[in-house]
Amino acid sequence: MLNVLKDIMEGLEYFDKAAWTKEMLHIFCDICIKAIDMGMKPNTHFDKKGWKFLITSFKEQTGHAFIKTQLKNKWD
Repeated sequence: MLNVLKDIMEGLEYFDKAAWTKEMLHIFCDICIKAIDMGMKPNTHFDKKGWKFLITSFKEQTGHAFIKTQLKNKWD
């Protein structure tokens, strides 16, 4: 719960319930690959810039405003 509140306080006004379709999963994977290729996953995790990139790119491509916690749960 604290992570959700933290994500909201970091500038997101709202977020959608995470109901994943196959198309959304493919888009998410493509965005993750792009972020990795851009060096936003220096070790075993995405850096802060990487998560911001994932969140904004995912919203632009799908129209769904998922927060870091929701995307990280899918990544894990």
